Amino acid sequence: MTTSIKIGRSKDPLIRVGGISAMATSLRKIGDEELRKEMKTVSKTAAQKIVPYAKARVPVDSGVLQRSIKAGATARYGKIIAGTPSKVSYARAVHSGYGKGRKRIKGTPFIRKAIPEAWGEIKNEYIKGMNRIAKSFESKHGVSRVYGRYR
Repeated sequence: MTTSIKIGRSKDPLIRVGGISAMATSLRKIGDEELRKEMKTVSKTAAQKIVPYAKARVPVDSGVLQRSIKAGATARYGKIIAGTPSKVSYARAVHSGYGKGRKRIKGTPFIRKAIPEAWGEIKNEYIKGMNRIAKSFESKHGVSRVYGRYR
């Protein structure tokens, strides 16, 4: 029995460009702000789908922490932001816990637990969006990746 190894270009555009991180780097090197903004939009859309799950899991006393949960993004990834340094500085302590020894307060990882709940909703849409951007990148610039210096 023989096995054949196919050598050549992948059918998946995201793999051809080297993944999300490599695509963001290539876009930055070329200076294509339009596709970078589109990447950021896809990442933020995915992060926004996690926010309702996180808000449902956060412990509520006054509701300030719950109202402060929002989505943010860069070209490479989406992020969930909870709290602000001036008004809700205790967000990290509530999420991760704090203290040492006998005075330790156990955290409630509301963001960490919300991500697996929302994963089914965001995974396929996020990959589809990034593949669309990778195809646009290849058709617009004629290459899969950009190597070399930044402009």
